[in-house]
Amino acid sequence: MKIITTGIMAIATCTFFSTGNLFAQQAKGLTIGDQAPALQYGKWIKGEPVVSLTGNQLYVLEFWATWCVPCIKAMPHLTKLQQEYKNKVNFIGVNIAERVDEDKPYDSSLPAVVQFVETNAAKIGFSVIADNNAQFMYHNWLKASGQNGIPATFIVKDNKVVWIGGPQALDTIIPKILENRYDMEAFKSRFKEMTETSKKQSAYYSSFMNPIEEAFKAKNYVKVVELTEAVKKEKPDLKTMMDQLKFKVLLAYLDEKKAVEFGKVWQSEDKAAPSLILQIVGKEKNKQLSHETYLWTAKNFGDTNALTNPELLDELAGCFAKGGDFRNAIVNEEKALELAKKMLKAGSKDQDITTETVAAYESRLKSYKESVK
Repeated sequence: MKIITTGIMAIATCTFFSTGNLFAQQAKGLTIGDQAPALQYGKWIKGEPVVSLTGNQLYVLEFWATWCVPCIKAMPHLTKLQQEYKNKVNFIGVNIAERVDEDKPYDSSLPAVVQFVETNAAKIGFSVIADNNAQFMYHNWLKASGQNGIPATFIVKDNKVVWIGGPQALDTIIPKILENRYDMEAFKSRFKEMTETSKKQSAYYSSFMNPIEEAFKAKNYVKVVELTEAVKKEKPDLKTMMDQLKFKVLLAYLDEKKAVEFGKVWQSEDKAAPSLILQIVGKEKNKQLSHETYLWTAKNFGDTNALTNPELLDELAGCFAKGGDFRNAIVNEEKALELAKKMLKAGSKDQDITTETVAAYESRLKSYKESVK
């Protein structure tokens, strides 16, 4: 069985909205206190290979994929934790759910994963493995425990799964386990409740995302857009998610001008739209957009004076630059750089702001300035 993913996953969240492949044939349940499944992988990409998860040392298994933005954002902080708990905790990044063609084995994704790890070596200061052709790690760890999205984190001690959650909780949970202040039985009860809630949510999302996934896989993008409108009428609480998807599909696969027309309406209805549009346009890789689209996106973003997110300022600068307005690109990149430096100096816990981030902003600012000479 093979996991086939599509661009929809990156548009919405890192949840496995899927057709039957991902939810069918549920593996034997895995819960808190159970013996840890084996480590079976296609390739040990980085770090010292581990034979088994036995012993009193903690093992943190972090499940991720190259397309999962939250997974990538968590990596610098995981690196810091690995350094902090060097002799007490062994962090292992478990790469899963990469995109593969229907007619190819899962390990055909390996070269791209290896390249990603090598390219981001400074951010990944922990061991990394990649799932095998049977996708053992996905099925016997993630799926078996009822986790329907990534990043997902497992902590193993004495070959037992003692905790499952997200990487954002590691700062508090690791000290509790190491200092014997962790009540595993109490967490086991809470975990059972969370798993039941997750199952209900998965069923809810699958009811409308499965048809969208099928249309997307068939490259019937007109049908995808029609389905987003149908979902909005039936489930108004999902309007923002569906608007994101509709804008992305129009922009990347159908009609750029119609995407902008829809974007204007979306902006008038949703205060979050300008920021979401900026991120979609800025990260569009399927095709080169027109200068007009980049400039419309940047100029309609709104007031940046109170903006505290350097990433958005950097994205804004990029849109101005792609639209040929390098003077405004410089202004916003300078703001992004100044803010990032302040955050770094103040010891911000923002996992995205690192010395590499500052260096990247400086490099882009230099190129923008050279473009106006």
